[in-house]
Amino acid sequence: MTEKKPLNLFIDTNVLLGFYRYSKDDLAKLNQLEDLIVKTKDIKLIVTSQQVDEFYRNRDKVIADVVKELSTSISIPQLFSGHSDYKLIRKQAEMIKTEVERVKNETLEDARKGNLKADAIISRLFKDATVVSTEIMRKAKSRAEVGNPPGKAGSLGDAINWELLLSVVPADEDLHIVSRDGDYASALDKGQLNSFLEKEWNKSRFGSLHLYETLNSLFKTNFPQIKLMDEYIKDDLIRQLGQSGSFDGSRAIIEKLLKVGNFSEKQIAALYKAATTNDQVYNAHKYSPDLVGDKLWQIIKPHWSKFTKETQTNWMETFPDNSEPEDLPF
Repeated sequence: MTEKKPLNLFIDTNVLLGFYRYSKDDLAKLNQLEDLIVKTKDIKLIVTSQQVDEFYRNRDKVIADVVKELSTSISIPQLFSGHSDYKLIRKQAEMIKTEVERVKNETLEDARKGNLKADAIISRLFKDATVVSTEIMRKAKSRAEVGNPPGKAGSLGDAINWELLLSVVPADEDLHIVSRDGDYASALDKGQLNSFLEKEWNKSRFGSLHLYETLNSLFKTNFPQIKLMDEYIKDDLIRQLGQSGSFDGSRAIIEKLLKVGNFSEKQIAALYKAATTNDQVYNAHKYSPDLVGDKLWQIIKPHWSKFTKETQTNWMETFPDNSEPEDLPF
């Protein structure tokens, strides 16, 4: 029996830096990636020394930019000053501001020391980086001088990585690239490979070239047995709803829940509990039923027949303004 060869994978630096930003992928993807490299040996990760340098040149700036986006100001307009809970809400807002500032400062300190969770995993992924040779550097400079992709004008990084990939991936094996900044993609269709690179790859090779924007799409295509991050996101949003501490927070989470696709029966049960037991959800419904109960109903409705008579009644009493269910059995 022929031994199965691992999948050759190159992850562009922009994707790895994305783990410090708000990204489609998250740290769970890095953990899954490491398992596929180390434990199951299903993936052979190709890392270049140029890529390592590029990563650490940009890491601090990316983290700094993300921290700047985190606002600690929570303003309560004077419009609400006549409400009986105004002073309490202002006090809670100040407490939240203090806690956010504390978390931000502690995270920055971890970032300075290289102790963020992403740091440890990425450091391990980088440990076997292939050193860029003088010959690879020469080819990359020649490529850039005549204007051949990949890469932007005046930058050698992508050209170096591409020349190294051409030299280390066996001619009869496929290469999978994860990148989302367009350097490897066609100007006609960002989901397709740059036609120049594809022709160059196919010129003397039997293996194919594949492009993905995220690790999630790579896993979905090649490792469907892995639980996709979408399910984790759904579970986490439901958890967040159950712990929501404000009306605005509840409404924002519900809006996100509407956009993540279908839910399992187990997830619906958890959503039901979160919505009917957190007063920041059902009280928010009293003031904005179209943003709370009506939207929750869109998620709940396909599963309504699975509810018991008791849970149906409880739901209708908790969210009385949403649409009357067509198949209400009583």
